[in-house]
Amino acid sequence: MTAAEERPTKIGERDIPLTGGRTLRVTEFANGSLRLAVHAGSPYVVTVLEQIDDGVMLKLSPGREGSNAHRNWVRDHGGDGPS
Repeated sequence: MTAAEERPTKIGERDIPLTGGRTLRVTEFANGSLRLAVHAGSPYVVTVLEQIDDGVMLKLSPGREGSNAHRNWVRDHGGDGPS
């Protein structure tokens, strides 16, 4: 099986405008998976991922805008981020 055959088929994509010129892109695949991408903004880190009653909740925090998440970004990327 080639790499192209292993990739799930994309069945939909939606852009959601956010403040500050950012965009959240949600891509849906035929196998039921989702891909989330934040365009035009700080690097983001996953700060919460938990099972809820009928699904899952994911929280992303900007790694360079004063959140506590910036410490994760600095540590995980060898100190390239803000001090």
